[in-house]
Amino acid sequence: MGPFSTQFHLYRWLRIIFLFASGLIIVISPSESLNIIIYFISAYLFLFGLIAIADNIKLRRISNTDSIALALGIGSIILSILTLFIAKFIILLIPVTLGIILVINAINLFRDTNEDRQFVNVTPWLDYLYSLLMFLLGLIFIFNPMNIVNLFFWLSGVGLIILSIFELINTRIYK
Repeated sequence: MGPFSTQFHLYRWLRIIFLFASGLIIVISPSESLNIIIYFISAYLFLFGLIAIADNIKLRRISNTDSIALALGIGSIILSILTLFIAKFIILLIPVTLGIILVINAINLFRDTNEDRQFVNVTPWLDYLYSLLMFLLGLIFIFNPMNIVNLFFWLSGVGLIILSIFELINTRIYK
């Protein structure tokens, strides 16, 4: 096995460990891991901003001009601070918005089904049931958004664990 192949397998093992650990953390505690990911994204944006500002300072020393890196750096730092304060709120708005859309669609489906019933001599019980289930799901999304976010986050954690298992199987197959 050559050095490239060895390096490739080391990266694959590192990816397996990272995927499994991330998935396990998310499955064990989705709400706390959500906070960790928000902090990680904010820190990344902040460091990106600092690096861009440092590049602009180096460029200014060499050519005595400013570049777009200064604006990108300042924008990234501002975005990193906003991410800390707004990300959780935006994440909570997504299920509420989806819930409102589901409720509106359920009401429209029920109305359309009633109107179409005039033209068809069959009672569309499945359409009524479907609109009722969609309406109830929309209400759950509206009145319990954090549990919905945790559920989707938990499911993504399970997906990461399954992905790490598949990577492990592929490592054994393609030795």
